Amino acid sequence: MGETCVPDNPQNIVTLYTPPLASLLAVGVEPIGITPVTGILDEFPAYLPDKVQDIEIVANINDEPNLEKLLQLKPDLILGWSFHSEIYSLLSRIAPTLLTKPDSDATVWSDWQSYFKFATKSVNKEAESEKFIEEYQQSILKLKTDLEDQYGDKTISVAHISDEYGIETYVKNSFPGSILSSLGLKRPEPQNTNIQPRGTVEAISTERIDLIDGDVLFVLIFDENDNKILENLLNGPLWKTLRAVQQEQVYFVDGWTWAVPNPLAAQVIVENLRNHLLDSS
Repeated sequence: MGETCVPDNPQNIVTLYTPPLASLLAVGVEPIGITPVTGILDEFPAYLPDKVQDIEIVANINDEPNLEKLLQLKPDLILGWSFHSEIYSLLSRIAPTLLTKPDSDATVWSDWQSYFKFATKSVNKEAESEKFIEEYQQSILKLKTDLEDQYGDKTISVAHISDEYGIETYVKNSFPGSILSSLGLKRPEPQNTNIQPRGTVEAISTERIDLIDGDVLFVLIFDENDNKILENLLNGPLWKTLRAVQQEQVYFVDGWTWAVPNPLAAQVIVENLRNHLLDSS
């Protein structure tokens, strides 16, 4: 949103979305205010509850910041996301506010490291973020080596089934897609592409369920509603036609972890991939 002057050593930081929250936590900085992560005020994906239990929530379940609460907290820095641009003028009156960099909005869903560096630079934690990324890259290289022989010629599919989006797939420029690419894992042809802005293909009809097929299929689950819709699909005849189903290579994973780009979630995805692809083989 232009140039912003931030304090040299901000102490009271509010994060308005999961990526800035996780970016700070990854380098040992705890914000004083956060927003809901899963749509339910007191529910968090498994990698977050123990890290945020004492932090005040400053927004409702629709991720609309409560400006009155923000004022009361007296933050000296606010870290948000591109969709907060509509209220940027109000937020910036409360404290210096940083959203995603204008030239990176189209790629933040796949390039979590770029935003991670951007956010940690604002709190003088660049060295810590570089160390985190270096260790993450080492874990990627180790897993890539371990997967090469068994999965070099296999395709990995990532999908989600919901009433809002229908059947959708995550392509190469999505958050999970970028991690699969870094591991050198192949994607099914319909997912072997880059589609802006969030790397998803939505509204796939049940009749074209073959578009989510692969040798291995990861299915993202966000809430109980997803489970109900998925149950209907699991009981239908088309589900059983999928190669991954026939080979018993279907894995259900947490959508809030796999879909929202940030350093802590990236670590969990790598761990999920190792557990499912190697430990279960």
